[in-house]
Amino acid sequence: MESLKEIRAVTTSLPAFDMLRYLLKEKFPGQAVVTASLKSPSVVVLKMVSDIDPATPVVFCHPRSVFPESETYRDQLVKLFGLSNVKVVTQSDSMDGKRDFVRSEKLLNEAHGNTGGSWETIHLHDTLAPYKCWIKAVYHERFDEPSEQRVDCYANMVTVNLLRRRTIAVIDRFMKDHDLPYHPKISRQKELVTFTPTDEPMTAYHF
Repeated sequence: MESLKEIRAVTTSLPAFDMLRYLLKEKFPGQAVVTASLKSPSVVVLKMVSDIDPATPVVFCHPRSVFPESETYRDQLVKLFGLSNVKVVTQSDSMDGKRDFVRSEKLLNEAHGNTGGSWETIHLHDTLAPYKCWIKAVYHERFDEPSEQRVDCYANMVTVNLLRRRTIAVIDRFMKDHDLPYHPKISRQKELVTFTPTDEPMTAYHF
């Protein structure tokens, strides 16, 4: 795919924020969509999106069972970032009974009381159909595993993983530096996170 080669050539050496700005404002203006959850990696991506173009379409993907505090937290993020084009999906969209595993997000549906949970797949074929570029920021599965590229192409869509190979420590540093709120279910845990003087300082979006 020629477009994919071009995008990789342009973005290979770009920091995540500059790469995202190129995709949203130059390569795919009005043709990009972000899928997000309420985990801190999603919050990091949404912060960058809001600083570039808060009118970017954002699709929050939630399991069918949603904690009330999760809905409150989502509304808090939308207001904080000034997101103006938001959709919430809690179940697969209509595909005449077909399942599209390529255009889908996998979510962990946690049980109340933190006694376990189960995985759910939300199929997003119809939801993503109008767009050419998909910024994938749900990150319910491990997001720091090595992968070959930040940009790829599936089902005729350019797919983007901005946080490829970024560790939890780097995400936490970003959250701390930008004073971003965590989900209330984990905020107490995150308050205990500390950074040693040997940690590489992180400025703005340069990761």
